[in-house]
Amino acid sequence: MKRLLILLAVIFCSIFVSPLFAQDGTMMRTFLLKELDDAKDAWQRRYDSLKTLDDIKLYQEERKDFFRRQLGKMWDKTLLNPQVVNSFEKGTPGKDAYRVELVLFESVPKFYVSAAMILPDATKFKAPYPAVLIVCGHSNDAKAFPAYQGVAELAATNGLAALVIDPIDQGERTQRLKEDGKPTVQSVAAHNIIGAGSILLGRNAATFETWDMMRALDYLESRPDVDPKRLGVTGNSGGGTQTSYIMALDDRVQVAAPFCYLCSLYGKMMSTIGPQDAEQNIFGQAAFGMDHVDYCIMRAPKPTLLGTATKDFFPVEDAWQTYRNAKRIYDRFDVAEMMSASENDNVHGWHKNLREAAVRWMLRWLAGRDERIVESDSMPTCSKEELRCTPKGEVMLLDGARSAFDLNRDYNDELLATRTAKPRSDDELRAWIRKIAGVRPLDGIPEVKIAQQEKISTVAEATAISATKKFVFLAENGKIILPALRFNSKNSSEGIVVYLNGTGKDKNPKRVDELAQGNKTVVSVDLRGLGQTQGVGGQYYAHDLFGTDGVDYYFAYLLGKSYVGMRTEDLLAVARQLQHENGGKTLEVVADGETVGLVALHAAALEPSLFHSVKLDKPLRSWFDYVKEGCSTYPITNLVHGALLEYDLPELKRLAKVD
Repeated sequence: MKRLLILLAVIFCSIFVSPLFAQDGTMMRTFLLKELDDAKDAWQRRYDSLKTLDDIKLYQEERKDFFRRQLGKMWDKTLLNPQVVNSFEKGTPGKDAYRVELVLFESVPKFYVSAAMILPDATKFKAPYPAVLIVCGHSNDAKAFPAYQGVAELAATNGLAALVIDPIDQGERTQRLKEDGKPTVQSVAAHNIIGAGSILLGRNAATFETWDMMRALDYLESRPDVDPKRLGVTGNSGGGTQTSYIMALDDRVQVAAPFCYLCSLYGKMMSTIGPQDAEQNIFGQAAFGMDHVDYCIMRAPKPTLLGTATKDFFPVEDAWQTYRNAKRIYDRFDVAEMMSASENDNVHGWHKNLREAAVRWMLRWLAGRDERIVESDSMPTCSKEELRCTPKGEVMLLDGARSAFDLNRDYNDELLATRTAKPRSDDELRAWIRKIAGVRPLDGIPEVKIAQQEKISTVAEATAISATKKFVFLAENGKIILPALRFNSKNSSEGIVVYLNGTGKDKNPKRVDELAQGNKTVVSVDLRGLGQTQGVGGQYYAHDLFGTDGVDYYFAYLLGKSYVGMRTEDLLAVARQLQHENGGKTLEVVADGETVGLVALHAAALEPSLFHSVKLDKPLRSWFDYVKEGCSTYPITNLVHGALLEYDLPELKRLAKVD
């Protein structure tokens, strides 16, 4: 029987363990994609349950409430203080003319939004006009980018007013400037920086963009030449993302046309390019069941046009499935004609026929005119300089201007005051930490198994280490591998030390040697996504700032998981196993590096019965200080969504009894 068990163990390791080792940095991606598949099944069951209008209305409200919560705390509506800083006419009156007004308004006091208002020829069309808010994709030129201003100009020459706004970190809204006033970083990379700086506050880069759009609609409503009952929104790529958000959340949006974005969180995109930049990932949305189609469903039965491109990196087949799923819901409202789609046989982009489709859709439903729209090659356009709203080309160079980082600092200060004034018992605080970080009680964490034990050479003949074994802990019922090394001193009578190194279990042999000199057994382990299983994605998420695993982080983020929480569970499961080996005695944890130090604090704070001491080889920055810094080097996997609403490192250190 014993031989049979050994044989089965060998077969198990050869089939399951070895392939996982070969994957190395892909382990977490594989694990999270499986979790995403499970979430897809749950979403499909919920969607299939929508049989009546009452079912659909409940579904809409559930997702709207969830979406608002996940965007976090926004701001009070204050005076917009709009300024028309310049205006001019373009084109030939009576033919292709339009009027341009360059606008600045404050979506939050001194948080400036730069915009271009493109108005119809007053000799040809009479105010008040239906109006379209146009939100820009990831172009540094934003409102001056030819395709984006082109849609506004096409709309205006056909009788619609159009407001094109610069998103944060695009156009004239770079949030961090060099000393010479030039941009440091813009567009996608900059959005990821703002996103990282917002996560701890329970916000997202999308929070800022959504608020700006809401205030832009306020501005349109305030204009006497705009009909406030006839407002639409359209945008492409990142602008398609923004359009999807505002059309789902703001009832003033009567007509919507998102282009080159909507596909599916559960479809082909995730297994190819993976999660996109910060504002396109809403915390927990995949786990909750808020897929791309739900942005359309949330606004049903209002007119919605979905635009896509055949060769888009947002998979066209997923876009058409989204359209079909939305169309079925519109059918239940008996308004199937109000959900439509347009495809361009091209790569990602707001190409000519899609721009024409957007304006035709707006005219049909905002102005009651179903006309063929043709964009003329001779249509007059504006230069970047003509569309500049600020004297030096950047809103942050205006007197008193505030950035997204400043607004986050304000909220950070507010949360600190709230936390310190909130009386809570240790048990209450631990309950909040568990909930926010996503750490199950110890008896709910699957036990780890040990596999693949093998002796290896000693670190050095002169050390106290006489033998070393390499092995793995199998966590999450064998789905996660935690590679480990065991160092036995010549007299391992003083208990067990769990050694964690953020760069890898074998990266500091000198430190391991020092620990083992004290007659202790040292177990050095790579928690998931560290060392041997470190994930590496594209530079998309700025490796120099946030580490190499931003793609995997946002997979987890969409699933409502934190890496801190998952790694804390790894450590707790390992510690429980080693405590059992150690006759029930508590363990010592030594953490070398900020990432593992944070995990060690969470583990010891939540389960003090497992540990008698926690030693941090390097001091840790508090999350409060990280938000204050605005932008600094910090592993993105160390960020827990909404943590600062309830706790920070000082609370963890107190619970873990670390000075």
